Amino acid sequence: YRANHKVLLIAHAGTNSVSICHMLGLAPTPWEWDRLVIGHASVSHIRLFDLGDGVTFSLSQLSGTEHLPTSHRTF
Repeated sequence: YRANHKVLLIAHAGTNSVSICHMLGLAPTPWEWDRLVIGHASVSHIRLFDLGDGVTFSLSQLSGTEHLPTSHRTF
């Protein structure tokens, strides 16, 4: 991948937590879903930056729920 590519991952919070932690280079744990608390129907943003001959990842938003009415925001 290059920094101008986009990847969309739609998954359960646990799967999203594992994926985000992997991209950020965090050591895996048996409780990834507790490490990153991700709300239902939320949006997280991982940005890709070119670095040498590859890319690096940066978490710019975790579990954004601004698109949902307050009464619909749950975990």
